[in-house]
Amino acid sequence: MNKNLLPVATLLALSLAWVGCNKSGKLAEPSTFTTPSGPVELKLKWPKGERVVQDMDLKQNMEFTIPGQPAPVKQDMTMGQEYGLTVLSESPDGGHEVEMEFLNARMGSTMGGKTLLNYDSSKSSSADKTNPVAAIFGKIVGSKIRFFLNASNEVDRIEGVDALVDRLTSGGQADALTPIKSMFNEGYFKQMMSANRFMPHKAVQPGDTWPVQIEFPMGAMGTMVMNYTFTFESWQMHGKRNCARLEFQGTITTKPDPNSKPAGMSMSILDGNTSGVSWFDPEIGKTIDTRMNQDMKMVIKMPMNPRAKPDAAGQMQSMTNQMNQAITIKLVSVK
Repeated sequence: MNKNLLPVATLLALSLAWVGCNKSGKLAEPSTFTTPSGPVELKLKWPKGERVVQDMDLKQNMEFTIPGQPAPVKQDMTMGQEYGLTVLSESPDGGHEVEMEFLNARMGSTMGGKTLLNYDSSKSSSADKTNPVAAIFGKIVGSKIRFFLNASNEVDRIEGVDALVDRLTSGGQADALTPIKSMFNEGYFKQMMSANRFMPHKAVQPGDTWPVQIEFPMGAMGTMVMNYTFTFESWQMHGKRNCARLEFQGTITTKPDPNSKPAGMSMSILDGNTSGVSWFDPEIGKTIDTRMNQDMKMVIKMPMNPRAKPDAAGQMQSMTNQMNQAITIKLVSVK
């Protein structure tokens, strides 16, 4: 199997995940929020001094069709990450400074019943010394990024991205690091802090719908475009919290990078669709739970010789990946 395949699938999975919420702290307390009889504003809240911990878990099933191989290659992957968000300050105009700290990274992969990878940053292993994923993702733990949000919860500025990329890519092989550099840019981290994009821009009540479009840059691999329709289905208790149950469905496509090199890596998504449900707690001002399913067909084109110069003519290879993935994002704590 092509050695570039795992990083590409890893980056795609990371790019499709978005912010969710928790199980303890304030979430363990009964809601005091009373269900309104009319429309209500669903808005993120960032009280100064608050710290939340979020956890993302992904399960992915892939079937690759590779030229020259008699049968498709089946691969299963699991991935997770946990990170904390601490509200450091609030500006007079209603903006906030929020620090993100990566607490845990984990990843597993099997093919044909054989374990290819089993990595968890919280568990040290002698095999990590020769594990390329451990060499990269192990450096994420402890890293911090600072976000400067405006009064509309949009990201105005980010600090610490360059330092993180330098940390991740130090000492690695150039061909393995190219996708990492393309992925971990400001656009990626803005995506992680853009849950406000999914919220309606006006007060809503059960039965209301609204569209959401997200464009996510992936460097040389182009731009991922996600079009959703959100529906406020009902008020529903989720654990001890009184939440707005939001259901969504949509499509996933890609746009090519207009500045990409003819001999560089590219990716197209065909027949991409997504659906899921999330529970938003208006009292805490957070989405406490999100469950999402995605199905898509990816066509990945890359040079057969990844070490060739970007403008050099050469043979390209094309792989087709039929992929299904289930994503769960929860808040672990709100304190």
